[in-house]
Amino acid sequence: MTGVVAITGVTGDVGGKTLALLHDAGVPVRAVVRRAAQAEDLASRGIDARIADLGDPAALARAFDGVDQVFLVTAATQRQKEHGTNAVRAAQDAGVRAIVQLSGGDAAEHSPMPWASAIAGIDVVVRASGLAWTILHPSGFMTNLESSGPVLRRGFFPQTMGRGVIGWIDTADIARVAATVLQQGEHHGAEPVLTGPALLDGRGVARELSAGLGRRVRYVHLPSRVFAGVLRLSGVPAWQAEGLRQQFGRVARRGLDGVDVLTDEVGRITGTPARAMSAWARERRPVLLGRR
Repeated sequence: MTGVVAITGVTGDVGGKTLALLHDAGVPVRAVVRRAAQAEDLASRGIDARIADLGDPAALARAFDGVDQVFLVTAATQRQKEHGTNAVRAAQDAGVRAIVQLSGGDAAEHSPMPWASAIAGIDVVVRASGLAWTILHPSGFMTNLESSGPVLRRGFFPQTMGRGVIGWIDTADIARVAATVLQQGEHHGAEPVLTGPALLDGRGVARELSAGLGRRVRYVHLPSRVFAGVLRLSGVPAWQAEGLRQQFGRVARRGLDGVDVLTDEVGRITGTPARAMSAWARERRPVLLGRR
């Protein structure tokens, strides 16, 4: 039987969904959160929660005490690599057996995107940890398209990816893979690349959104610096806006760092194929169209 699984990043999308799947399956889970109110909320749902910041290795080691596996999910911040490294070191100190690291399909140490280079750095630390491990490399999250909701409601999808393609994936599919891998509990250094069922360029995304939302959405190509400027005006920090400009205007547009890879790993691992973007958009229609 699977021992205790600790999960970081449970207030986020993939971490939260994975926690729910494992808890519902009866797997003993432990959520690692930063705030007492978060721990209290989880405890009210019958979930063990420990308070520890990824910036505090000693607190993390205490939170990982008695844990068999850690699902390591780190947020895209300017301290992401430090946080991931701290968690690996804490897992070693606590005697954790195995780590499942949420990396990315575009992880590369030379990447112009700070989060892609950060997770690549964490991957290196995980591989050298001496623990058993699996590293998941998901493609672009469909959930990230929700920030375009205001313009989607006007029938437009402004982007700077041009004809570059991405195998966009539903985060629910990433969580299903993570939950399956953690329930099986066997780790032999696998690094599956997780994608949705199709490679989509900007116009392809617009077509899928149109089908799912039941209204026409047109792709509007923006020069990359204009795209970054629009992000800044919407409140995105400068470092993040520049990273997104590089992600779509350079990496995606040129097919760099494996972003144009398509796999069926979701179906192979879970037994259920990855969901199409049109189906995801249909489910998320109230959010995308502002009709919650």
